[in-house]
Amino acid sequence: MNRKLIVGALVACAVVVAAAFAVPAIRGGVQQSIAVRSADSAFHSHRLNVLLLGYQADEGNSDTLILAHLDIDRRLATLVSIPRDTWVAIPGHGHQKINSAIGFGGPATTAKVVTALTGVHVDATLAVQPEGAKQLVDAMGGMNVNVEHDMDYDDNYGDLHIHLKKGEQYLTGGQVLGYVRYRHDVESDWGRVRRQQTVLKALMDQMSQPQNWAKLPKLLALARTDMKTTLSDAQLAALLEIYRGVPDDNVRTFTMPGKATFVGDASVVIVDDRWAHLLGTLLFSKSDPPQQAVLVANATGSDTWSKTLVAALRGGGWNVPTFIDEPARAATAVAGTGTAANALAKIFTVTRKPATATSLTLGTDLTPQIE
Repeated sequence: MNRKLIVGALVACAVVVAAAFAVPAIRGGVQQSIAVRSADSAFHSHRLNVLLLGYQADEGNSDTLILAHLDIDRRLATLVSIPRDTWVAIPGHGHQKINSAIGFGGPATTAKVVTALTGVHVDATLAVQPEGAKQLVDAMGGMNVNVEHDMDYDDNYGDLHIHLKKGEQYLTGGQVLGYVRYRHDVESDWGRVRRQQTVLKALMDQMSQPQNWAKLPKLLALARTDMKTTLSDAQLAALLEIYRGVPDDNVRTFTMPGKATFVGDASVVIVDDRWAHLLGTLLFSKSDPPQQAVLVANATGSDTWSKTLVAALRGGGWNVPTFIDEPARAATAVAGTGTAANALAKIFTVTRKPATATSLTLGTDLTPQIE
């Protein structure tokens, strides 16, 4: 198993959120109008799905996989982390861990596998090797990270040495790399995904500091050295312009629900295909959903899955002002007469019942099949 966890997604999100890279010469409506024109010219679209990969070229696998949805008009970014051990079908190679797809055909093959898993069309890929992320953090003078507990691990064979103490502290690029590579606690790979997201947000905060604005040329050069992307320089520049100074609240993070188990001797993560497609449909649409208010009722008997789904609905732009709990019921149901009810009935593949208000009742039939 590859222990060299990649933080290439840090560089990718540096390009995406670029809060600190730009000199604040343009503000307010002027900035927004230029951003819109940049999007038209660079992408011919106002929503973009980008697959961010951290990969180790000499080992042929990717340890960071994040599917990002960029709503350019609203300057929103939605990031869905896919565990690297997710068990998927790779064309021509049977079932394998998703992190091996890049070794069979590069980022393009990984994009095909992600599309099959989620139903999301990938518009662009951005893959980065770890050294670029390490140098990026060092170029900014380190990064402030709140380490949640002591981390001590040595692997002489893999040249991996992690020694971090609990608490908020400034870390070097190498220490940040070790922080997100660490997986020797009760959270295992899930903790690593969470730490990736934590560091992404910390990087965004640090990039928003004025002292980093002047470092743009050097940072971009470092990122380009260890990066493979289907985005052009003009498109990267457009994203820098569009996402300048984006608030933290404009960046939402999700983790694909799954369960760690074994296939033979291999430790894998099983993802429910239906849930993967639901999240893909709700979070990565290229158009706005209908805006009638939707009452969501949790009748699944589980808080975990229902909260994830409600977060995805809201993250995807659905108007969900109220969320209530009800006694468990077997079948998911949609009621209403408007366009929102019709759209929800299609997404959840249920028959819509007529009603004055639009509602979505989540039943036990939505429980992920990952046992």
